[in-house]
Amino acid sequence: MSQIYVPAEGSSSAKLAIIGEAPGSEEERLGRPFVGSTGKIVDDICSSLGCPRETLYLSNVVKIRPPGNKIELLHLLGKSINDFIPQLQAEIEALRPNAILALGNTALTALTGYHGIEKYRGSILPCSISQSKVIPSLHPASLLHADGEDGKLRSWKDLTFIKWDFARALEQSKFEEYNPPRRVLNVCNSALQLDRFLRKYETSNYLSVDIETYKTIPLCIGLAFCRDEAISVPLFFFTMTRSDTISCWEMCARLLADVNIMKIGQNFKFDQRLLRHCVNDTVNFGFKVNSFFFDTMLAFRTLYPELPSSLQFSTSVLTEEPYYKDEGKEYNPKKDKFDRLLLYNAKDAAVTYEVFEREYCELERNGQLNFFFQRVMPLHDFYSRVELRGIKRDNAQKACLEKKYTQQRKELETELYSYTQEYLEEPINVASNGKNGDVPKLLFGLMKIPARKSTDEKTLDALARNAVKDVTKKRVLELILEIRKVRKTIGTYIDHETDYRGRTLTGVRIALETGRTSNGILKAPVTTRPMGLAFQTITRPEEQSEKIGKDLKSMFVPDEGCVLLEPDLNAAEARVVGNLAKDDKLMKIFRYKIDLHRVTTGWINSNCPDNLLEQFFSNEDEETCWKLAKEINKILKEQISAEERQLGKKGRHAINYAMGKREASILFGCSEWRSKQILDKTKDSNPNIVNVFHKEIMEFLRDNNRILTSPHGRRRQFLNRWGDELFKEAYAFIPQATVSDHLKFSAQVIERRAPWIQILSESHDSFLAQVPLVIGEQYPMKHIDRGREIITEELEKPIDFRNCSLSRGELIIPCEIKIGEKNWEEMQVIQ
Repeated sequence: MSQIYVPAEGSSSAKLAIIGEAPGSEEERLGRPFVGSTGKIVDDICSSLGCPRETLYLSNVVKIRPPGNKIELLHLLGKSINDFIPQLQAEIEALRPNAILALGNTALTALTGYHGIEKYRGSILPCSISQSKVIPSLHPASLLHADGEDGKLRSWKDLTFIKWDFARALEQSKFEEYNPPRRVLNVCNSALQLDRFLRKYETSNYLSVDIETYKTIPLCIGLAFCRDEAISVPLFFFTMTRSDTISCWEMCARLLADVNIMKIGQNFKFDQRLLRHCVNDTVNFGFKVNSFFFDTMLAFRTLYPELPSSLQFSTSVLTEEPYYKDEGKEYNPKKDKFDRLLLYNAKDAAVTYEVFEREYCELERNGQLNFFFQRVMPLHDFYSRVELRGIKRDNAQKACLEKKYTQQRKELETELYSYTQEYLEEPINVASNGKNGDVPKLLFGLMKIPARKSTDEKTLDALARNAVKDVTKKRVLELILEIRKVRKTIGTYIDHETDYRGRTLTGVRIALETGRTSNGILKAPVTTRPMGLAFQTITRPEEQSEKIGKDLKSMFVPDEGCVLLEPDLNAAEARVVGNLAKDDKLMKIFRYKIDLHRVTTGWINSNCPDNLLEQFFSNEDEETCWKLAKEINKILKEQISAEERQLGKKGRHAINYAMGKREASILFGCSEWRSKQILDKTKDSNPNIVNVFHKEIMEFLRDNNRILTSPHGRRRQFLNRWGDELFKEAYAFIPQATVSDHLKFSAQVIERRAPWIQILSESHDSFLAQVPLVIGEQYPMKHIDRGREIITEELEKPIDFRNCSLSRGELIIPCEIKIGEKNWEEMQVIQ
């Protein structure tokens, strides 16, 4: 193998050096570092920051190209990374730059001795081989390859914080000094020490709070009234006397309950819950937190919805605190002094305070303060209540379902074995998916099905729909998928663990990229063991069939003396898209309550009553339109079943958000050829979706720094590379944000107006609530009608699109409300 040496280049007086891993093929060919596509990214970033290439010093740790561009194969050339460190040290000592930008893990380790680029990127670190400062960042090459340096698929959105790291390195190159934040971190050893600390800050209005836990039990509370000083209060004896410990508890309890002190925290739903009740909510820990004011995680998601919102990440981009989270993660009570955990706890509180200050300024600068405090922060209390309520589970029905699906699994496994016994002596394990697992051996080896890298659900589904024509082989694929689905239904859903009250809980993650929520199983450190389930996935078509979803819902019942109410915003996202597309025909269909999804199915399958629809669209007489709408619905219901109707619903969703034929084929459950037919026919039925809605979104992104704002004021800057993927994200943003925000903001008003309406679960365009039939003597009447009135009034309030990026008129989304006296499955529409 050839070993072409690629030297460094750049200014001998450069104050900023950029050090990468090793040359690539283009660097080897030209004999220069950082050229080709990676070099262009580096050059573009540097130019945008006002530091052109000729002002920099550019080099690599390793000066020859490793085989296959893989540094771990360097030994094949008879070399190791350590062979090149002396030369790198000589370069840095000769140059004496103020700062070094270390790109990738190899450069990070060579220059600092630390390992883990994901953790340390953005930190300002001392160099281990010189007096310079080192600012690590992800290597831009990771954006261009299938796999990043950490083995994970890299998103082009990461370029955003890579640019921030470059800017930080440039700023640090302007001076020699290494000035990490100097914080006074105190460990509370007595009640007197805590009292003095609190008196020092008795005029302060804001307090950052953080806890560390063991098996959900809070061990200590970190308190910071500013970024520069914090104290950690151990909640058990530690070095304090029993009397001092009790006094510290009392002072902390008064402080946390004080309504005049505004509390700050990171993902504080967790802290607040465990401070009140821990050990799976069975132990009253006793600390009530009042006046929670600012969640730094929610603020970061508001500012940068596409970026990670952990304290680790926000610290790395908003402060100059070097990475420190391992101080807590690696704490071992058997080996480390408790002081280590307490100091880490104090640092977390101080850093959170600084992050709060930075985020507040950015929210103010972006004009997002009102949206954050009026819309986002109230979600903290709202979803905290939802998480704690849970839904009562009927264990008798749970046992019936377990028996039913266990039998179904056995039948499917017997059928699968009947097809595979000519290849295998024993039944296969459908979950054995590794390289040498049962499934790939059977499918790609013995059955000669076209090989794929994976045997996950999407891959097997695509094989069954597109590549495999043999009936037997296709059925084998289908059976493997069905068995996996049934096993998941039993293990994840039916056999989920309830809390001590017999209620099923769910954990809520607030504000995803579009403002939607997601929910999931509760687990450590919130609970001591996995508990509950993700309610939102019960009826999601890609997770279960409709039949399974109904079965699972039958386990959940109202409390005694209550009924379930479930409002659903009717065709909500489709209505928003129709409004944005200025599609008069689509909006008329909605106005006269024609079943849009059956109409769309009819258009796709060419069995729609087109003559009647033409009359309907051209007629302006109100009475005539209602008659025509009634007749059209009657014909559609006779011709198109409820199952066939789903095709129209899916087709509408696919066109609204510019789905490609491959992605849509998974949604439709058909071949890509048939998928393209469906997409083309749906697109032709409502051309304004592409010609108006999609076109105007693209134009607005182009002219407004890729920023879109929803009708409720939710702002999102799109970070992806300009192209189809970015456009798809943008098409979905306003409809999904509008519907989700309208529902969750209305739900909070509903709870305030009628506290006896208890919201149990939320799913984008619907929620499940529990309403008592009778409330006390002063409310002797049934509350179903009143609850329905309040829910309808709030959910059917007009949504004002005048301040939306695509300015439009008001839109009212009608809601349908179902009632369930027995369980969540047997719900009837209230007429």
